[in-house]
Amino acid sequence: MEVLGRFAEEGWAANHVVRPDAEMKCGHCARQTPVDRLDVDALHRVEGASDPDDMQLVVGMTCPHCSTRGALVIAFGPSASDTDAEFLVDLDLDGRADPVAADPRDDGDGTAE
Repeated sequence: MEVLGRFAEEGWAANHVVRPDAEMKCGHCARQTPVDRLDVDALHRVEGASDPDDMQLVVGMTCPHCSTRGALVIAFGPSASDTDAEFLVDLDLDGRADPVAADPRDDGDGTAE
């Protein structure tokens, strides 16, 4: 919840959702977009404090239909659903060296703004 709060403070306030067939459903306009048409604006990796297998990515994305910025929570690893796994396979992480460790406030040079 802390990470989602930080994302909301940074402007990714809508709750986007992963849908079957590697699509994102916008939390504002409800239109669906294939993952290969989406850009990752920010992301942060989260692991459960009591269960390291509880791994998730919080991804900041902008809906290409209505321009609403929102956060998308995607499970990965052993607890990932088939829907989340399919989405992650096609997610373009812009060639980031360690994309899952990126801070949502990072300006792209490895330092937080």
